[in-house]
This record gives sequence, structure tokens and C-alpha cells, in this order.
Amino acid sequence: IDRVSVAIAEGKLIPLKTSAGDSDLQARNIAFNLYTFLRQASTKHGLDVRLWNTAKGAQMALYPNLNVDDPEWRKLNREPRFRRALSLAIDRHEINQVIYFGLATEGANTVLPASPLYARRFRDAPFDLAAANRLLDELGLARRPGEWVRRLPDGRPLAITVETAGEDIEQLDVLQLIKDTWREAGIGLYEKTWQRDAFRNRIFAGQTVMSVWFGLENALPGPRTSPEELTPTTQTQLQWPKWGQYIETGGRSGEAVDDGPALELMKLNDSWRLAADDAERIRVWTRILEITAEQNYTIGILADVPQPVVVSDRLRNVPKIGVYNWDPGSFFGVYRPDSFWFGESRRAAASGG
Repeated sequence: IDRVSVAIAEGKLIPLKTSAGDSDLQARNIAFNLYTFLRQASTKHGLDVRLWNTAKGAQMALYPNLNVDDPEWRKLNREPRFRRALSLAIDRHEINQVIYFGLATEGANTVLPASPLYARRFRDAPFDLAAANRLLDELGLARRPGEWVRRLPDGRPLAITVETAGEDIEQLDVLQLIKDTWREAGIGLYEKTWQRDAFRNRIFAGQTVMSVWFGLENALPGPRTSPEELTPTTQTQLQWPKWGQYIETGGRSGEAVDDGPALELMKLNDSWRLAADDAERIRVWTRILEITAEQNYTIGILADVPQPVVVSDRLRNVPKIGVYNWDPGSFFGVYRPDSFWFGESRRAAASGG
């Protein structure tokens, strides 16, 4: 291959252009729910549609903003019982069956079974509406007579606007199913879509109550992998952007961390950096994963969602089975794209053309 040509197109058009044979190698903007559509188009345009694994802690996760400016929502988002109730009121099995044909792994946002740090208890995330309602009652989020929605302490409805970057059509489908079960717990859910820059800037500024994004980027860590993704370290962490900014800027901007478990996470991150051996690193990692599971700082939905990878039948050396992830893997990078090459179309060869 003597050149690489990258065509820039609107994200929503990429699946259509790919199905028409306009791309030799495509995975970005190709959601799992497009697999059947692409398979149907593959024969006509000489495409092979493969399903690769992913390595994120969650295909999507909800991020309560612990640094939101609104004082009532800030107090509520920082309450572990509230975050736990939100998780308990999500029917992950239904979402798996309806959206992913039962192929995904249900559970919290944490490491995957292929990681040596994995434990089943970290991923457990049951659906229990009765328990969710009890926790919300304990928090004083009561319903008025004749109303289905609960009320905040200041009288406003307990209606959460979940903001998205509008780049993943699966997110809106999943949010619709979450909306149905949250309603049974007295919680309203509304979606609001922004361009990515506006989406992030609103979160950073404290204007967003809750957002939806991918979960843990690298869910295949080993003892020597940094745990900083699970601890306050950078503004881009959607659950605590101002804490992350404070750490990132050495206290020049943002807000100092004032949450006990989050402070422990920071100390554990320091302990990992100073650890003398892998046994100590594993101990630190295990405690970090325990806190993450207990606190529900992020609310994972599902993981292990297969990623369609569309490959031209002229393109050689692309693995049949792979892992599609930024870290680890750099998407296609780990498979050495410099070794890919073009040959004769198998479809044309089979037909004698």
C-alpha cells in the first residue's frame, strides 16, 4: 500500500457509505446494531463484516457529575445511596436482550474477565426496583399524592437530564429503556444532545447534572498498568472534572477533592506509583476496584459488545479475530497496518472476472 486516503464524512453517513463499498477498512461509527444491515450489503460490494472484541469497562456508562454547580443536584450526586439506587433501577438484562441480542456482558463499569485483576464481585449490578425505592425513600425523595415522580428537597421534580455527544445512536436506545425502569422508581429521565466540544465544556463548567459516555477505556489492566483512570487525575473525567482539574493544574484551578472515598483513591494512586513489587501493586489495584464498585462513581450498563469491522475482500492481513480498542491496541495499530496489502478481489476471482 503506497498511500492512505481518509475521507471525512458526517458520522451518520459513514455506515451508508461503508455499505456501498466506499471504504476498504472501517470500524469507527459502525455500531453493533448495524451488523445485519452491513452483512446484507457485503456480498454485493465485496465486503467482509467481522465481529471483534472490545476492551472497555462498559460500552456505555452514566456519569453523575459530582462537581455540578446546582447545589441540590451536587448534594444528591455525591450521595452513594442515590448513585446505588440509580444503578439498581436499571434492567441490564432487558437492555442486553433488546439491543445486543444477549451477546453483551451485563454489569458495572470495571475490568474485564481477561484482566488478572478481575473479580466477579466488582461487576455485579443487580436489578432490584424494591431496593432502589427503599434507598430513595431513605433520602427523603418523596412523591406527592397522585404523582409518579419524586421531588427534590427544594420541590423540583426528580427529573435527570442525561447529556450526550450525539455520536452513538445506541446511547439513545439504551437511555429509552433506562427511562422506563427509572420511572417505576419515581425518577424522570430526559436526553439532551450536544456537539462534542459543547458536551465536554458544559461538564467541565459544572452545568451538566449527568452524562453518558464509554466506560473505563482500558479494562484489561495488569498490576503494572496505572490505575489513574479510576482516580481523580484529569479534567476529562466526567464524574469529577473539577477535582481532576485541581490535580492536573497543581491546585491553580478546579476544586480540591472533599470526598472521603475519592481522597482514598488519590492516596492509593500514589501508593501504586511507589509500590516496590507486583504483590503490592495488586493489593492497591484491588482496593481501588473495591471502592469503585462500592461507590458507583460511574454507572456501567454493559460491556463486551462486539464491534463490527468492515474489510474489503481485496485487503489482506487484517485479522479475522481481534480487539478493537484505543488503549490497549491503538485500534488497528497493534495489528501493524503497514503489513496490510491489496490483492485480487476474492469475489471477482470466484466468478472468473
